[in-house]
Amino acid sequence: MRNLHLWHRWLGIGFGLLVLLWFISGVVMMFVAYPQLSQEERIPQLQAVDLQLVRITPDEAAVTLQAKPEKIRLNMQQGRPIYHFLHEGSWHSVWADSGAPLMVTQELVPALANAFLPNASIRDIELLKRDQWSISSALHPHRPLYRVAFDNADNTELYLSSHTGEVVLDTHGAERAWNWLGSVIHWIYFTPLRADYPKAWRQAIMWLSFPAVIMSLFGIWLGIDRLRLRRRYKGGRITPYKGWAKWHHISGMLAGVFCLTWLLSGWLSVKPFDLVSGRSLSPEETQAWQGKRTPINELRLPANWQPQEKIGEIEWVDFAGKSYLLAQAEHGNRLFDAATGNHIPSLDIEQLSLQAKQLQPGTNLQSATLLEQGDIYYYGKRLERVSPVVRIDFNDARKTSYYIDPGSSRIVASQDSNSRTYRWLFAALHRLDFAPFDNRELPRWILVIVLSIGGTILTAAGMVMGWRRLTRA
Repeated sequence: MRNLHLWHRWLGIGFGLLVLLWFISGVVMMFVAYPQLSQEERIPQLQAVDLQLVRITPDEAAVTLQAKPEKIRLNMQQGRPIYHFLHEGSWHSVWADSGAPLMVTQELVPALANAFLPNASIRDIELLKRDQWSISSALHPHRPLYRVAFDNADNTELYLSSHTGEVVLDTHGAERAWNWLGSVIHWIYFTPLRADYPKAWRQAIMWLSFPAVIMSLFGIWLGIDRLRLRRRYKGGRITPYKGWAKWHHISGMLAGVFCLTWLLSGWLSVKPFDLVSGRSLSPEETQAWQGKRTPINELRLPANWQPQEKIGEIEWVDFAGKSYLLAQAEHGNRLFDAATGNHIPSLDIEQLSLQAKQLQPGTNLQSATLLEQGDIYYYGKRLERVSPVVRIDFNDARKTSYYIDPGSSRIVASQDSNSRTYRWLFAALHRLDFAPFDNRELPRWILVIVLSIGGTILTAAGMVMGWRRLTRA
């Protein structure tokens, strides 16, 4: 027990401040997310696509790419239709009325930025590869980025793609300030480490959190050993300690288990030693779902097509060997037949099930279920997930499931036995994402805040004790 006490003390001195900051930053993150531009923010800012102005086909516009791009989008820019092609990991843009490639220059950027944020004065424009808020790998196809700083009350900064001229990220002064106390500290999200050395960043998270797990485990062991509920200490006390040591002991008994599970699940979040992880679609699965891709020279907009609502963007998608138009409207996605322009409210379960068999050849499809509100593995407003979805389950060794949006034809999530284990070890333990708190924000927030206060008292008391020990030494 003496050795455990020494290990706990010195691990606490070494990692106590970091654990304290994790508790505080975790609470901040519940209310202020890391900066991003959601579709709900982006689409309403787009001008309605004017199909009458489109003069050339995607095939004619993509002639310089010499291959079919992975994605094709159509929207408006400066009152003109424009194609955006994702090819070999980078976006390329061509005007849909002339076929000329778009050249995004610094002189053009103010007009593009003011189209997104009208009547705001621009303070500064900078071309950069990345900064603290634009680390996300989702922005790689758009780099370098133009950062446009506005002289407005919100201290807004927009990030524009140097390839497409589109706004791909927005941040505000208060959001950035809170994130220094939230996501940046919690994830150790410092630009040079996270962006330039991602493997080193992952190792840093692993080897900073694991000793903290051991520290917490030893603390619980010691706390239980020193706790007396029956044969109490002198004066009827359940703890032999006084002052800060008493606060540390009692708060450890009340919040120590949650401290341990939070630290353990945080350690598991970086998937140490590939023990458990989430699941994503493989390229083979994506190809099997799309089926035979429609040749680019056959991609057209339907003749005399007139959608009944404002469409901010159109994307060509393949499903089961057939081409569709996925339109981004203000109130969600709309799927249209690429040949006729007819609106397809929802693909039926039979269609989806038939194509899903291609995802797991040689394996029996066990069931196909329409989920109006998702299930325990797929739900949550926090994750911006669509509903309803169709869940298709297979009877393979890993019990693979696919969640499909029948309104867009897209596979929006996938689970197997490994990722389900990860869901419970990370989401359940780290976010308290389990019944009765799953998808109920207010009760979960209250519980997390209360427990975080307990964890803050626990670590703060430990730090005071550690400081006193060091100053005595």
